[in-house]
Amino acid sequence: MCKAQKGSLPVAHNEQLHPLQQSFLTYDALQCGYCTPGQICSAVGMMREAEAGWPSVVSPDLNAEQITLTDEEIRERMSGNLCRCGAYGNIVPAIAEVAR
Repeated sequence: MCKAQKGSLPVAHNEQLHPLQQSFLTYDALQCGYCTPGQICSAVGMMREAEAGWPSVVSPDLNAEQITLTDEEIRERMSGNLCRCGAYGNIVPAIAEVAR
């Protein structure tokens, strides 16, 4: 599935769903499922970037050491992922549940 610099991302490890996978199910953040793997991989990467302190275009302080993943930050950071079914309204809360 997704690859990181130091191996695979912890997705469906030992038959346990990754917290993002579970959150997508809980929040009904998928419809046809076509874009779901990409959404989840991007969300994991986005959370790692924020944890590393990488700002986005909507970050209020570009020099801040810590990035808070507000809904606006999540929307901006995930904006390159397209969902043709329109599950966007549930994707942000699903990611926010895990990121906060």
